[in-house]
Amino acid sequence: VTGAGLNIGGLVGVNGIGSAISGSYAAGAVTGYASVGGLVGANRDAISGSYATGKVSATGGLNGSSYVGGLVGLLFSGPITASYATGSVTGNNDVGGLVGDVTSTGNSGGSITASYATGSVTGNTRVGGLVGAGGGYITSITASYAIGRVTGASDVGGLVGRIYSGLEVTGSYWDTQTTGQDSSDGGSGKTTRELQAPTEAAGIYADWNAGHWDFGNAKQYPALKYGGMDVGRQRR
Repeated sequence: VTGAGLNIGGLVGVNGIGSAISGSYAAGAVTGYASVGGLVGANRDAISGSYATGKVSATGGLNGSSYVGGLVGLLFSGPITASYATGSVTGNNDVGGLVGDVTSTGNSGGSITASYATGSVTGNTRVGGLVGAGGGYITSITASYAIGRVTGASDVGGLVGRIYSGLEVTGSYWDTQTTGQDSSDGGSGKTTRELQAPTEAAGIYADWNAGHWDFGNAKQYPALKYGGMDVGRQRR
């Protein structure tokens, strides 16, 4: 999927209020100017049990290439639940392995729960393994993780590049070894072994929903089983 402007997505350009997405995926590469996502360019409603695997990139110089995410480019509102992205992500500002920017609109905010990203993330500023930047009314990241290599110039984090006021991060982690990042503006850094060692909803995963996750063995990261998602596909 290739677009010259804004709101370019592998499945949907703009997911508006009243149009929830569930049990869906996109596998192709996605390229646009700004607000570019592997599944959705700009989102305002619920996404659940969905994923994107294609490479995501944005071009446009300093005034473009912003809000670029492996799953969603710009999350205005609506929860993302039990979803993941595996493709590499490249942009300039607000670049994330799952979501480029989490913000809020009106009386609602964007949230991420039980989700993860594994692709490499490359940008300039506000670059994160899971989320590039976020903040605003009722915005949150819960029980999620990132393991892809993260590269940027400023405001770079293993999980989140930059948090503005209002974004709460709980029970979420990044792999300090695979991301190449020792810090994040939110979340807790863990080694590969620490992230793979719990094989049940215990230890660092004690508050994670066992109905959403398959914790695998001591050499595997958690994978999603929510809604019958294919655990084996995620671990190939």
